[in-house]
Amino acid sequence: MNTKLSSKRFSVGYESVNTNSSKINDSVTPITVTWENIEVKTRKKGKSLLNRVSGIAKPGEMVALMGTSGAGKTTLLNVLMDRNMKGLEKKGTVKVNGKAIGEKISLISGFAQQQEIFIPTLTVKEYLMIQAKLRMKANKSTRIERVEEIMDMLGLQKCRNSKIGNPGLVKGISGGEARRLTFACELLSNPSLLFADEPTSGLDSFMAATVVQIMRDLANSGRTLIAIIHQPTADLYFQFDKIIFLSLGRTAFMGTPEESIQFFSDCGHPIPKNFNPPEWIQEKLSVQPIEEIESYQRIMNIIQVFETTKFSKTSTIELQMIPSTKLPPFIENPGFFVETGALLKRASIDVIRSPAQMRMKLIQKIVMGLFIGSLYWQQPLDWRGVRNTNSALYFLIAELTFSTMFGIMTFMEHELPLIAREYHDGLFYVISYYVSRCLSYLPLFTFDGAIMVIISYWMIGLNNTLQQVLKSILIAVLVEQSATSCGLFLACLFETTSVAIAFAVPISGLFALLSGLYGNTNNFPVYIQWMQWTSWFRYGFEGLVVNQWTKIDNPKFSNFFRDFILDQFSFKADNYPMDVIGLGSIVLFFYVAGYVALLVRIRMSR
Repeated sequence: MNTKLSSKRFSVGYESVNTNSSKINDSVTPITVTWENIEVKTRKKGKSLLNRVSGIAKPGEMVALMGTSGAGKTTLLNVLMDRNMKGLEKKGTVKVNGKAIGEKISLISGFAQQQEIFIPTLTVKEYLMIQAKLRMKANKSTRIERVEEIMDMLGLQKCRNSKIGNPGLVKGISGGEARRLTFACELLSNPSLLFADEPTSGLDSFMAATVVQIMRDLANSGRTLIAIIHQPTADLYFQFDKIIFLSLGRTAFMGTPEESIQFFSDCGHPIPKNFNPPEWIQEKLSVQPIEEIESYQRIMNIIQVFETTKFSKTSTIELQMIPSTKLPPFIENPGFFVETGALLKRASIDVIRSPAQMRMKLIQKIVMGLFIGSLYWQQPLDWRGVRNTNSALYFLIAELTFSTMFGIMTFMEHELPLIAREYHDGLFYVISYYVSRCLSYLPLFTFDGAIMVIISYWMIGLNNTLQQVLKSILIAVLVEQSATSCGLFLACLFETTSVAIAFAVPISGLFALLSGLYGNTNNFPVYIQWMQWTSWFRYGFEGLVVNQWTKIDNPKFSNFFRDFILDQFSFKADNYPMDVIGLGSIVLFFYVAGYVALLVRIRMSR
């Protein structure tokens, strides 16, 4: 049954995968990973997920973690990587080359996740070039050479200029190409240790064989590979150097594929002829719905037999004899400005290549500008016209707020898994990502509001001196940025967009009530009056109203009428500078609060 793939180059679609590339054989520091007496329980209920699990993975070995659902495979992989341990209590030790390094293991390893998470609007080459800038401290020509060789090695040249896409939403590369792109990103930093979570799941047999062949050659180059494998074919099963079967949170077997067949035969479960060995073994290690008691007895018997065999004893001896040797160099952070520049380029491309969002925002603002301008067309300078003009100014503030705030809150829910993974891989600081993302959205959530104000300005008949027009645009930009920063803060604070929106609706409504349009704020109770200074509706509305009525090109319009109009809202004629400062302070506060919320959320995600 041992049918190890020997070919060093084989076809993938219309393109070949060159597993004999020089880059796959880059020299690496040998890594031995050991884990001893690992116990994991949930904090709340104390449910045992792993119980006294031990094992070892050596340089050049490709190790498969196998077992049925709930056996503990993912938990063990998370323990080894020191990730996703929220709500869990862990005992035992994990060592790399004889040293316990904790979460720093991310800085010397790669992790190919089961779920491919990318920026869908980027092409394969663009994505890899940005990843290379984040993962490699090298000049541009070296990064280009590295990317080209890895694309050639993994058969990605055919789709190099294709957008990655998003299954079901944006057409892009195939599932097999996406899986290979995941490996390509991790190989850029030439890790000595590579983890993979079900790398063959969701692929057809040929593509699964392609991925396993890539892993096989990576192991042959001296790297250590540990992967969760689900229902492999017999051919793929025998590609692995070591198989670890888990069941009920304990080790049921650890050894070579050939030894697993002999072991289960000795346990009274010989594999029938023409039956896939891993499927048969996993069936014997699973709890059958109707035969729970018999299943538990069978599994515990297999575990007890394993613990008394030479396989378990050999592993125990090896764990005690592993010497402490040097570690490979940690991945170095490229620095704030380099990583911010790379992330800004990635985010800007994503925004530019999302024409639907840009188009809809521009259309929306143009339509609303025309609508407000038509609704309040050329208001006369009488009391009815004054009231209508003030209403028009308020509606400009409202439109700049609601569409902006609710529009920007959708991005974080889909992007956070990618950002959290890259951050924990040591690729960048959270502040670098946050600054780059905010800057990428700045034009999109600035110019559209200014366009709406300009369109409606002369239609309403507002005072059109150059100074007043520019002051109105400044207020509009600051109001839209206030809504943008608040939306970003809520998106970073809450896990889902629906929860963020549910919280944003009453908050924005409260800010709107404090604008002054719905009541003179000086008449509010004392314990509520202070809240008006937290509302950008208040600062924005006052700024536009003061700017409009401070200078009127009409000799009959005196300061008396100006002050009378402003006094209805408790506004003052010289408050425009304070309104600008107030809006700027709100923008700064929410941007800083959003960063803190994102930082806490990402750090807790580990």
